Amino acid sequence: MNEELKNAINTVLEQCPDASETDIKNEFERYERDFLIPPKDALRSVLRKFSSGDVKIVTQNTTRESKKIEGFNSLSSDDKNIEIEVKVISFNPWSREIRGQQRQMGFGMIEEDPWGKSNSRERLKYTDWGNHSETMKPGSIIRIEGASVNEYEGKLSLNINQSSRIVVLQESSESIPSLDEPINISEINNLDGVVSVIGRVISKNQNTIERKDGSGTLDMVKGQIADSTGKIGFVSWVDFNHNVGDLIKIEKSQIKRFRETPELSIGQYTKVESFRDSKFPSLDDLNSSSKQNIAGLRDGMREIDITIEIKNWVKREFTNNEGEKKTVWSGEIIDPTGKCRMTSWQDLGIEEKDLPVWVSLDKVRVRSWQGIPDITIDNLEQMEIHEEAVWESIEDSNEFNHVTTEEIVNGGSRANIETQGIIISVRNDSGIIWRDENRRVLKEDDDRTDAIKDLRIRMIMDDGENCISIIMNRQSSEKFIQKSMEELSEELNKTSKEAFIKELRTKLLGSSVNLKGRSIVDQQGAMFLAEQLEVQEKDPKSYAMEIKTKWGI
Repeated sequence: MNEELKNAINTVLEQCPDASETDIKNEFERYERDFLIPPKDALRSVLRKFSSGDVKIVTQNTTRESKKIEGFNSLSSDDKNIEIEVKVISFNPWSREIRGQQRQMGFGMIEEDPWGKSNSRERLKYTDWGNHSETMKPGSIIRIEGASVNEYEGKLSLNINQSSRIVVLQESSESIPSLDEPINISEINNLDGVVSVIGRVISKNQNTIERKDGSGTLDMVKGQIADSTGKIGFVSWVDFNHNVGDLIKIEKSQIKRFRETPELSIGQYTKVESFRDSKFPSLDDLNSSSKQNIAGLRDGMREIDITIEIKNWVKREFTNNEGEKKTVWSGEIIDPTGKCRMTSWQDLGIEEKDLPVWVSLDKVRVRSWQGIPDITIDNLEQMEIHEEAVWESIEDSNEFNHVTTEEIVNGGSRANIETQGIIISVRNDSGIIWRDENRRVLKEDDDRTDAIKDLRIRMIMDDGENCISIIMNRQSSEKFIQKSMEELSEELNKTSKEAFIKELRTKLLGSSVNLKGRSIVDQQGAMFLAEQLEVQEKDPKSYAMEIKTKWGI
């Protein structure tokens, strides 16, 4: 027994004299064997377990029964030796020095029901403690044997331990990027994990925050870096000795997300150093090229520079929870790429008779309401009103902007957009549903005494490269099926829900459709809330000729 382990065991025995020394030793060895955590780092967790008086120790020689599960909703916080088939969504490699040796680990997201048996697409975070990078490639379908469940702040995640076994059921051609290889900043939007980037510092601010436990304050540096493809915010929890305009290389920075917006977290394992590249864009060039447009806005963005046209602007007074009377101004804004909302907590001096007005905004922030971006102005210094029109006024603010599914998947949430694709799936939970007072959809065996009847249609659309989930609410569903909800309900009483789903699939599966509505994009993927759905009828002969011409047949 080494000195570190012996000292850790003695510390636990001092606090928990009734505990067994053998059990304590086995628990420390389990942390190091399964999670690569040395005794000094596992001390607090082990001490907490033995202090609770409810300790179940599983030794290395104990045979545990495997628990086979189909979906994540079957997991509980104390589950061990889990067996489940999943699809790997992401794998982010990570290295850590333990006892002078570099240990390879990883983390990311996995998705249940990889074979599409139940149309469920729930995702779960996992941590790989056993260096399974060769078998956990994104896009592959695997069977995990011998995993355990971890619970933190009420959220479950999966631990893939050193002793766990990974069986590849369907391989993927995707490769896992090297941690040291810099990537373009624009690529970070759709990534999680650890990355390296090269960029120029375009803003930097010193901040001090209160610690959550009230033990004092914590210094931090917030700012942004940019390259020719875009810009991203960063938060440094260690000394950041670089100034605005400096070109730097950041190695092994953790991607964190504030709402929908990624930012780089610089900590003790991150390396930040000066970088030389005479061809890298200057600070002025980056500032002029990094202006945003409405199509690129994401919930949680900060320090955004953007030029917009204000279409309408209203004043509203309200009383907050403390009984104070407040005034807020808000309205609809637009640019050539789309439209969204804007809110100001100060009077901008804009009257309805002045509209439309073109305004340049500096260092504003973005929130989201029902998936739609809302720009927030905190002070008058953030705004400059243009005397002349920046572009020809966009008269019809209800006009739909045409976008591809790729733009939807890789962009932020947007309103008033139009797209095309092919319906590849109609969900079984389409049709009449019941909701509780919180709008939550009830299951078949839930009490429906005070439930509210509703109607929806759920589908999946694909364009050959990307797919998105489609949801039609009651109004758009009634318009599409040309029946009211009550008429459909009466019809289902005579037939069945299965007959309705079959009818939808006959009409929609494989059909090319045109959609109008808005999108919501988050870490779970892209969802399109369709206001209108139009099936594009094609003559079979002309469509066949089109395919032959395309493929040179």
